[in-house]
Amino acid sequence: MQQIDPKNLAEAQQILHAGKILAVPTETVYGLAVQLDSINAINKLLRLKNRQAANDDKFLTLMLPDIDSISNYAILNPTSAQIAKRHFPGELTMVLPKSPDFSHPYFDHLSTIGIRIPNHPYMLNLLQTAGPLLVTSANRRGESPCLTSVEIVQTIYSLDAVVIGTSGQNPPSTVAKITDQGIEILRQGRLRI
Repeated sequence: MQQIDPKNLAEAQQILHAGKILAVPTETVYGLAVQLDSINAINKLLRLKNRQAANDDKFLTLMLPDIDSISNYAILNPTSAQIAKRHFPGELTMVLPKSPDFSHPYFDHLSTIGIRIPNHPYMLNLLQTAGPLLVTSANRRGESPCLTSVEIVQTIYSLDAVVIGTSGQNPPSTVAKITDQGIEILRQGRLRI
């Protein structure tokens, strides 16, 4: 497993652009990230997490660098737009209606999309340089997410690369489904809406 210095964004970007899985720190836990436009990497990530895209209740989160990017992938209503302005970047994943203009093999069978803008300097820089990433927590199914790169190396053997460091070690993000009918909290983290 390749270990990447967090100061070397270019190396992390090369890993992602090569269609590989990169373990990255966030303000909550470590995540496993792949490039949004790399279908091979997405399938590899799903296999690593023992998931099948068509019939799984856990979906990959789309991480973006800023609020302005959201409308390329999802529909914001007045409520979700207000929540985004108040809580992004932050420990929140908003599950929103997928934009009809966004077509992607992983999301095409889904009506919603989970979006997160992390409040983590490294991740925001990486998202600015590498582009949108699909991310899931860095753990094997049923186990607790990894908090450090050392845990990643000891736990997830079939990984391509890891950014050296420590996550914020906070609980996973709050997940809120926001529609015209209201707000449903799917997972409660530290952040409260």
